[in-house]
Amino acid sequence: RCCSHVRISFGRSHRGMSNGDRTGGVEDAVAAGANAAAPEAGDVEASAPVEREMGPPIRLGVTDPISLGMPTPAELGLGEQLEEEMRRDAPLESQEGMRFRATVLVELRRVVLQWIYEVGVQQGMDEESARQAGAKIFTFGSYRLGLISPGSDIDALCVAPRHISRDAFFQVLVQRLQEHPEISELSPVPDAYVPIIKMKLRNVEIDLLFARLSLNQIPEDLESLSDDNLLKNLDDKTVRSLNGCRVADHILSLVPDAERFRGALRLIKIWAKRRGVYSNVLGFFGGITWAILVARVCQLYPHYNSAALVKRFFRVYDRWNWKNPVALCPIREQSNVAGLMAFKVWNPKVYPQDRMHLMPVITPAFPSMNSTHNVTETTRRILLEEFSRAYPIVDKVERGKAEWKEVYRQLPFFTQYRHYLHIEILAKSPEVFTKWTGWIESKLRHLVKHLEQIPSVLVRPWPDHVNFEDPNWSHSTAIFMGLVIAKTSVHGQKGHTVDLREPVTKFVELINGWHDRGEHAGLCDMRIRHVARRDLPAYAPDPDGSRIKRLASQSALEAADVAPVPVVEASVAASPSRLMLEAPQGEPEAKRSKLDLEFQPPRPVLETLDVVAEATLAVPSSSPTAATSVPRRKAGRITVKLAQ
Repeated sequence: RCCSHVRISFGRSHRGMSNGDRTGGVEDAVAAGANAAAPEAGDVEASAPVEREMGPPIRLGVTDPISLGMPTPAELGLGEQLEEEMRRDAPLESQEGMRFRATVLVELRRVVLQWIYEVGVQQGMDEESARQAGAKIFTFGSYRLGLISPGSDIDALCVAPRHISRDAFFQVLVQRLQEHPEISELSPVPDAYVPIIKMKLRNVEIDLLFARLSLNQIPEDLESLSDDNLLKNLDDKTVRSLNGCRVADHILSLVPDAERFRGALRLIKIWAKRRGVYSNVLGFFGGITWAILVARVCQLYPHYNSAALVKRFFRVYDRWNWKNPVALCPIREQSNVAGLMAFKVWNPKVYPQDRMHLMPVITPAFPSMNSTHNVTETTRRILLEEFSRAYPIVDKVERGKAEWKEVYRQLPFFTQYRHYLHIEILAKSPEVFTKWTGWIESKLRHLVKHLEQIPSVLVRPWPDHVNFEDPNWSHSTAIFMGLVIAKTSVHGQKGHTVDLREPVTKFVELINGWHDRGEHAGLCDMRIRHVARRDLPAYAPDPDGSRIKRLASQSALEAADVAPVPVVEASVAASPSRLMLEAPQGEPEAKRSKLDLEFQPPRPVLETLDVVAEATLAVPSSSPTAATSVPRRKAGRITVKLAQ
C-alpha cells in the first residue's frame, strides 16, 4: 500500500552535523515520495543550515519525523508575533463565552433526554427504563479541536440507544424543539447526505446530527466514540454522522502537542478562508482536511513551534506528490469482524473510483475515507497556486521582510476578474432556503467540471456566499465564479468564441432534478447570469467590505476591455421544470418575450439559448441591423444574448 515503508537513499551523508537543521532535501524527498519513510535530518545537506538542538526521539504516524530539532530563538520570536496577530485577526471565544456555550449544550442535552424518555414511554417501556436509556451530546469540528471563534456555530452529535429511530429524531424531537421558547431558525434536513437539524439555541447556531447505537442504554461514562465496535451493524448514514467525532478524537491523539497543532491550524484556517479555498462542497478543502494536513506536518516536525510548522506546511504541500495520499496513520484494511465487514475503506487498488481522486487526504478513523473526493482539476490548480504563493511570503516573514498578515491577505475576488457567473438562490421560508441552497451547493462542483472542459477558459469558484435583500423573496443569497478567457489568435485574427451554453444547461438540468421541487413549488427559485465586472450588483463587496467602485465612463470601459453587454437571466423554479430566458428591460418587444425550455424531454439548446464569449460580433455590413449592432469587440469579451 501507499503507506508502506520505503527507504530513501541519498548520495552524501553528513553524520557530523547531527545538531543542524538540514531538512530541505528531505522535505522534497518526503513530498515526492509522500508517506515514504524519511531519513535522519543529518543525512541531507542543506544550502543554508540552521543549527538547532535535538529533541527526544518520537514517532507518530506512518513515517519517521523529518526533523527532531527544537525551535530556534528566532522561531520562538516569530511564534510570539504570530500569536499576537492571531489574537487580533482570528480571536478565540472568551472564557465567559465558552461558559455560555457550555450552558447551551447542557440545555440541549436536557431537551434530548426528555425526548428520549417520552419516546420510550410511548413504545411501552416503564418509566424507570425509559429514563435510564440515556443519551449523550458529543461535539466535533472546530469546537472539539479547541478553535472556537466568537459567533461560530457548534457541531454536535446526538447519540441515542437502539430503540430511538431517525424518524423520531426528525419528527418528535423537531416538534419539541419548535415548542422551546429559546430556539429559533429551526431547519431540519432529513434527506441530506448527512441528515441534520440546524437551529439557534439562545442565539448560538447549532448543527445537530443523529446516531443510533446498537446499545439498549447509552452509558453515562461514555466519553469517546473511538471504539470501532460501536460501529457494528450500523447503516451508512449513522457511520457518516459518527465520523466527525471519531476523526477529531483521532487527530488529537496523533499529534505530538495539541497546543502547537492548534496554533498552526489557526493561521491555516484564516489563510484558507481569506484566500477562498475553504469549502469541501465546492471542491476545495474543508475544515477536517485542513486539520489533517496540519497534523501531518506536526508529525514530521514533532518539536517545532507553530511559526516553524506554518512554514513547513506550505513547503511540504507545495512539493507534495499528490499521486500519493496524506495519511496520519496506517490505513486499516477491510475488517473481518462481524458487523464491520460491509464498510467500504478507501483503497485505490480495489476501487477504480478511488484512483480518480486528485488530492487524497485520508481520515484516520475506521472506515478510512478520502475527505477530498470533491476536488476537481480547477480547484486542484487553485490550491497548488495558493500553496506556492504562501511559502515565499512566510520565508520573508522569517527574514523580517514581511508581516504574518501578508500571508493571509484577503483575495480581492470581486476586482480580480473581468467576467463572472452570478447565481442567485431565493426562497420564501428558512426551511426551504436551507434545503434549496444545500441542493444547489452540492451541484456547483459539476458546473465547475463542465466549465473547465472549455478550452481557453479558467474558472475560479468563490466559496463565500453574499446575502442580499430581494423584495419578492424573504431569503436570498448569491454565489459567484470568476472567469478568465485567454486571448488567442484564430485564422489570423485575435480572439475566438467560447460557448458557455452546454455547461450552463447541464447545470440547470441537474438543479431541475431536485426531488423536492414539486413539494416546494413557488417557494424557491434560482437565477444564473453572466455579468461583467462593471455590472456586478451593488451588494458585491470590496475586500474591505465596501461597495465595488464601478467602471462607469466609456474610456474606463475601453481601458478595462469590458464590453457593456446586456444580461440574460436563466431562471430555475422548483416547478415546473424549465429554463426561462428573458431579455433585459429596454430591449425590443420581440426580445423581451420569454422562451421556455422544457427538459422533459430535453430540446436542443442551440435553438433557444446563446451564451457565448466572442472576440467579434459578426454582422455583415449589408445587414439591416448593422447600423444598430454592437461594435466590434476586443478579444476575450463575453456577450450573453438570445439566439435569433
